[in-house]
Amino acid sequence: MRLIAAGAIICSATIFSSEQLHGATFLVSDVTTWLGIDPGANVSEAVLVIDWADGQAPWAWGYRWQNSELETGGDLLAALMAEELRFSILGLASGFVSGLAWDADLDGTPERFKGDFNPDTGEYWTYSVNNDQQTDNFTDGAAPVGAHILPPLGSPNDEDGPGAWVSSNTGVLGRPLVDGSWDGFLYAEFGSAGPAFAVNAPAVPETSMSILIGAGACLLSWKRRG
Repeated sequence: MRLIAAGAIICSATIFSSEQLHGATFLVSDVTTWLGIDPGANVSEAVLVIDWADGQAPWAWGYRWQNSELETGGDLLAALMAEELRFSILGLASGFVSGLAWDADLDGTPERFKGDFNPDTGEYWTYSVNNDQQTDNFTDGAAPVGAHILPPLGSPNDEDGPGAWVSSNTGVLGRPLVDGSWDGFLYAEFGSAGPAFAVNAPAVPETSMSILIGAGACLLSWKRRG
């Protein structure tokens, strides 16, 4: 199965360089890798940024959902896991991330990975949002409507705007999303700023079936050449 998935990625997936050039801003309108539903009326949009602090630029994914539905930071991560086979997460059920991995060729060895708290360096997965947090307003489970969230400040990657990363006072299950929300994960020490300037994450394969079909075509071609 790993060989099949790897063959599909080699044949059909386009991987964008994390070193691509960017300007002084990175807004919702600049996001090209999207999860969730198609854009349209009454559709909200949020952005997820993951910074492995590994010498490469952080990656950004967009997320769309019907604005009549209550969504959390946990739903955003779950959508990424469901649609992107190369991405995996530890700790989602608890609401507190303890590991994020990117395995480009699905061979079991992730190219980008940081795990749980490192007692030697004091680093762990910090969680930031782009809105101020109401003082002493904490939740442990799924967030009720309007809980501890103030209006988004804008893109944290807009040097001309008011947007900024703010340390979240909840885990992802207690973080309600609204249109314009940004969620950021950075592997760093306590008190560190949020993720660095992001670039678009690699494109998401359309479906798992398309991956298998592409892999089969690749393997057949390799067999014939052999």
